[in-house]
Amino acid sequence: MITVSKNAVAVLKVAKSKVGAPREAGILLLKGGVHKDNGTISPISVGLAITDNPMPSDEKFEQDGLRIFVEDALIEALEGRTLDVREADEGPEFVIC
Repeated sequence: MITVSKNAVAVLKVAKSKVGAPREAGILLLKGGVHKDNGTISPISVGLAITDNPMPSDEKFEQDGLRIFVEDALIEALEGRTLDVREADEGPEFVIC
């Protein structure tokens, strides 16, 4: 299971609040593709979405009062990792360590 740092939870709670998401909504970590400069797609990238309707196959847990859902395709790849946040020029940036 992935761990979500306290700082990341705080940023995600603010994001959820700003969009007016329902209380029962959570953060979904989902598989995506990111285009690199040379036109290729990285093998694993993670997107974030707010949802109150996870798929039955998604891993579900709560951390510091925030519901987290991990898309089935990412469960194994994110095992033992941590979702954290760091400050970047454009604002908070999520990183997986």
